[in-house]
Amino acid sequence: MKDFLEYINTASAEELAAVPGFTRELADSIIAGRPFAAVEDCKKVKGITDKRMTALKTAFESGNTSKAAAELSKVDSPTEKTPKKSSLGKILFRVLLALLILAALFALLYFGIPWFRDKVLNPLQTNTEGLSQVASQQAANMEELSTKIAALQGRVSTLEARADSVDQSIQAHTEAIQKLEDLQGSLQADLSTHKAEISRQVSEQLTLTRAIELLSRSRLYLSQSNYGLAKGDAVAARDLLFGLLTTISPEQAGALRIVIDRLDLALTNIEAYPALAVYDLDLAWRLLVDGLPNVPQMVLTPVIAETQAPTALPPATPTPTP
Repeated sequence: MKDFLEYINTASAEELAAVPGFTRELADSIIAGRPFAAVEDCKKVKGITDKRMTALKTAFESGNTSKAAAELSKVDSPTEKTPKKSSLGKILFRVLLALLILAALFALLYFGIPWFRDKVLNPLQTNTEGLSQVASQQAANMEELSTKIAALQGRVSTLEARADSVDQSIQAHTEAIQKLEDLQGSLQADLSTHKAEISRQVSEQLTLTRAIELLSRSRLYLSQSNYGLAKGDAVAARDLLFGLLTTISPEQAGALRIVIDRLDLALTNIEAYPALAVYDLDLAWRLLVDGLPNVPQMVLTPVIAETQAPTALPPATPTPTP
C-alpha cells in the first residue's frame, strides 16, 4: 500500500492521464493536491471515486493500462441493458408533446391576452392618464405659484419702497426736531438774555422814575423853605443816579453825569442860595424827564463865595411837578 501511495504522489500527469477513466484535468487536480499522507486522502480530490481509485490501483499493480481499462469498463458498464424504445413510440411521444405545447400556447394566448389587457394595459393606461392629469395640474399649480410669487415680489418691492420712504420721512422729522430743539435752545438763551436786558432796562427806568419823583418832591420842599427835607430828597436821588453810571448806555452816560453834577451844585447851594439850587434841580429834573439825551457838556453854575452877604430873596412859589 505504501508503494501505491508513492505512485500516487510521484506519478506524472501523463501517467495518470493514461489510466482509463482519468483525464488531464483530473490528473492536474491530483498533482495539485499532492502530497497525500494516505490513499484515502486522494479521494478528497474532486472527481476521484472508488471506481477510479480501483482502476488506478489495478494499473499500478499490473502495470498494464488495458487491463485496467477492461476493469473500469466492466465496473462502469450497467448490469442490464435498457430496452430501446421503438421509433413509433418516439414519434407518438413527440407529437403528443407538440400538441401539449400548442395547447399551452393557445391557452396562454386566449386567456393571457385579456388578462394582460385587464391587469397590465388598462391599469397602465389609467396610470398614464392619471400621470398626465397630475402633470397638467402640477403645471397649472406651478404657473399659479409663479404668479403668486411675482405678486409677492411686487408687494415686497412696494413695501421696501414704502419702508425707504418712511425711513426718509423719519430722518427728515428727526432733523427737523433737532433743528427745533436747537432753535428752542437758542430762543431760550436769547430769551434769558432779553429777560436780563429787559429786567435791567425796567430796573433802570424805575430808578430814573424814582429819582424824578424825589427831585419833584425836593423842589416842593424848597418852595416851602424846608431845606432839610429838600436836601434829603436830592441826596437820595443823587445816590440812585450814581448807581446807574456802571450799567446805563454810553449815549445816556454823559447826560447822567451832568445831572449828578447839577445835583452836587444844588446840594452845595441849597441852604445859602436856594434860588440857584432850584435852577440846578430844575435842570437835572428836565434832563431826566427828557430821557437823558446825548447833550454836550454844559457850563456849570459857579458857586458864589460865602464872603458876600446873603441877599434876601422873595418867598419862592411852589413849582408844579410836571
